[in-house]
Amino acid sequence: MELSRDPPQDSGSPWKRFLLTATLLSFWTHLGSTEFFIVTVPKQPIEGGNVRLTALNTPNHIINASWYSGLRPQDPDMITNRILTTQVGSYTQHLGPAHTRREVLTNWNTLEIRNLTPSDTGFYSLVLKTNSEQEKASTYIRVRRQHEFILSPDISASMTVAVENKDSVVFTCHTSESNITILWYDGGLLLQGGGRLELTNGNRTLTIRQVKRNDRGLYYCKVIDESDSRTSDSIQLTVLYGPESLMMTTYPKIYNDTIVSNLSYSVILRCSASGNPIPLISWLFNGNVCGTQDKHIIQRLTQKDLGNYMCRAQNRVGVIISNPIQVQLPKTTSEDATVEPTEPDPVYSLSGAPAICLTIAGTVGIITFFGCIVNAVINRKALREGRIKDCSCF
Repeated sequence: MELSRDPPQDSGSPWKRFLLTATLLSFWTHLGSTEFFIVTVPKQPIEGGNVRLTALNTPNHIINASWYSGLRPQDPDMITNRILTTQVGSYTQHLGPAHTRREVLTNWNTLEIRNLTPSDTGFYSLVLKTNSEQEKASTYIRVRRQHEFILSPDISASMTVAVENKDSVVFTCHTSESNITILWYDGGLLLQGGGRLELTNGNRTLTIRQVKRNDRGLYYCKVIDESDSRTSDSIQLTVLYGPESLMMTTYPKIYNDTIVSNLSYSVILRCSASGNPIPLISWLFNGNVCGTQDKHIIQRLTQKDLGNYMCRAQNRVGVIISNPIQVQLPKTTSEDATVEPTEPDPVYSLSGAPAICLTIAGTVGIITFFGCIVNAVINRKALREGRIKDCSCF
């Protein structure tokens, strides 16, 4: 009876889908070849894992399939350390002396070796017999120990907070691996040597000279060998720079570094600046601190508020001070400046006790005068009515 060439029925599992993908890739690689071949999945099996060996492009009319360990299949009775897994008929399987109970024939053309050990490294062959001939294909697998894979590197930095145009930062990628390639990244951007960036010691060291604010970011290294790669943790680089871009707004508006305002009016001074860390703002009045906020308000301008004001922006890197702003009163006109005050005439001036007495006498006289007028009006009215009264006012 011939062996079925149909694929396994449980191909819906992730492992089967992975195997199918690798199988199709290998099939296209060998397209045009008339000989069958064996695909290994995964290509780099590791200790404790599994590996599948699948034969593709197999001939027709297969009546027997035998798997062997080794490049030259021999009689299993003669070779005791080789695997012999044979399927005769549709579902008949005979185990050879080299079977270790870890080999499973998932399909007549697929051998799965489970719980791999380093001793499983070597050649594996499949012999197919048809009615007319016998064909053989072989493959080699190398089971890698766990420690054979490269370890994740460590990263260190000479500093993580640097001052712009002053400090240089040295990053080091620590790894004990050899025959590897080391790459450096800044936030996912691959870094190349040149300019202020210097790669030395086999790319294990990255030096950034005279850092700029654009150099801030997340730095990490990546080590790569022919079959594996590992990435380090990231280090955040912060770049400090002093205050700059000082801006001021005022009310009333400033003109030629001067603010003109009348007394009892409000004056508002506002200042801002950029920097890292954010600068602290303070105000100076005639050289002395008068405020520690970005806004300084004079509620009602007085004579003592007139003078020079300056904005100061300061952080741990540096300090900048604005040009002085002079707050002053409006200037008087030339006519007002030439007019002299007039002194009162000393002959007609009166003050003190005489002035008080004169004021009282005048008030009494005014009251008496108006009283007599009222009385005269009343008497005239009485005369008309025939009632005459004497007037004592005249």
